[in-house]
Amino acid sequence: MNLKSLVFRFLTRFLLPIAIIAGAVYGFMHLKGSRPKAPAKPVTEQVWGVSSHQVSLRDIAPEVTLYGAVEASETVQLSSTVNAFVSKVSIGRGDRVSKGQQIIELDDRELRLTLAQRTASLADAKTLISTETNSHQTNQKALLIEQQLQAINQKNFDRQQQLVAKKVAPTSRLEDATRALQQQELSILNRKNTIANYPNRIARLKSQVTQNQILLEFAELDLERTKILAPFDGRVLSVDTATGNRVRNGDLVVKLYNTRSLEVRSQIPARYLPMMQTGNSGAALAASISHQGKTYALKLDRLSAEASASQGGIDAFFSLSGGQEIEVGRNLQVKVKLPTQTNVAALPPLAIYGQNRIYRIIDQRLEALSIMRVGDWTSPSGEQLTLVRSAELQSGDQVMTTQLPNAVTGLLVESR
Repeated sequence: MNLKSLVFRFLTRFLLPIAIIAGAVYGFMHLKGSRPKAPAKPVTEQVWGVSSHQVSLRDIAPEVTLYGAVEASETVQLSSTVNAFVSKVSIGRGDRVSKGQQIIELDDRELRLTLAQRTASLADAKTLISTETNSHQTNQKALLIEQQLQAINQKNFDRQQQLVAKKVAPTSRLEDATRALQQQELSILNRKNTIANYPNRIARLKSQVTQNQILLEFAELDLERTKILAPFDGRVLSVDTATGNRVRNGDLVVKLYNTRSLEVRSQIPARYLPMMQTGNSGAALAASISHQGKTYALKLDRLSAEASASQGGIDAFFSLSGGQEIEVGRNLQVKVKLPTQTNVAALPPLAIYGQNRIYRIIDQRLEALSIMRVGDWTSPSGEQLTLVRSAELQSGDQVMTTQLPNAVTGLLVESR
């Protein structure tokens, strides 16, 4: 094979494929470089559509919703003061009772016997006084007679003494006269002593009369207490006995509360205390509760003198007027109207983030503001709003009322 043939074969087998591939690559690169370029899309910031509320600073009396329980400040546990059997139980748990109404009756037969015994003892003591008075009068008369007998004995003694001195009579007669004179003197001394002790004996007998009179009054009181009466208008919480039971002194029989002593106990959060502890410890504040479709007016009666160790608030006691159909222990919502606050803003609840933050819209940008909750307020149209105060908030400001999870200062928003 000659040289010309070898060169031709080399060109067709090696160089031609390389030239075809290089031409194809060049054509692809040329086409890619000569295609028209799409214009670059500019980067834009996302705008968040939100709702807003225009601020208007006003003087408003806020309301606070609390939770409380109905309690009775006057609750009594009636007990038996005598030992007796229960004859009749006239009430049951939950019954209403009136003041003076008989609710329990005890068997009084034993106490009537005791009363009769005390009456007899008193009559006997009074009889002893009458007897002693009669004896005193008799002793006074007897003293006069004994003194007359003493005078006679004295004359006989003098005569016998003269006769013995003249030796006309024996000495024995003088001795008999002396003995009679001394015996009569002793009798007079005893009689005078008896008369002198008359006031002491009368005082002792009068003391016995007083003691018997007291025992009689106790017996009468015990007899009265066999009829257990309601001390006030109230409702029965429990009945701890039944007909036929034997009760002893001090045994509990009935527990009830005064329906005119109902009050609602609720804890006041610490942030509301400065507004409620004005004037007479907040006694002029009004409140209300709703129960079974009825609204009852309350009045703040007093504030507790002890703060809660866990929450820092204190208990408030709201008095209820009498005759309320509310059970003790029931939990209720209490709406308290606080004193009027100046320069506060009424915002929808959705405008508040957390407990103390809102977002003001300035030039379509959000700005976080710290606020203090003052209370709640119901607008004339019936809308429930939250009252807040902030030194940076002014009338005319726009506040965002949409809850954005990514709300931060500087976020671009659009009010709708």
